[in-house]
Amino acid sequence: MQMVKAALMSVALVAAPAFAQGESPVVVEGGVPTAVVTYADLDIGSPSGLATLNGRIHRAASRICFADGRTDLATRVAWSRCYDSAMMGAKAQLDRAIADSKQQLASSGAIKVAAR
Repeated sequence: MQMVKAALMSVALVAAPAFAQGESPVVVEGGVPTAVVTYADLDIGSPSGLATLNGRIHRAASRICFADGRTDLATRVAWSRCYDSAMMGAKAQLDRAIADSKQQLASSGAIKVAAR
């Protein structure tokens, strides 16, 4: 039994950083849940880089808006509004980042996704 516990702990210690890679923590800024999505490691001028960034933004918006798994209608409506608002704010930043990359301008390499 001790061997099983030790093996499971080893797997957990190795797996935790893998899950954390690319996922920014959700923080509260001015009462608003926020996550910063980085793209400094991506070529957002390429279709694959842009798809990866869009996936990161989607996951961040889902993390900041998802409440606690309740499935009543009011919760789903609130989640949907939060997600739509977060995605809309992120899209404006993404459009600017794409324009900057086409003009070879330096950027911060990050998009702030916030539940408004």
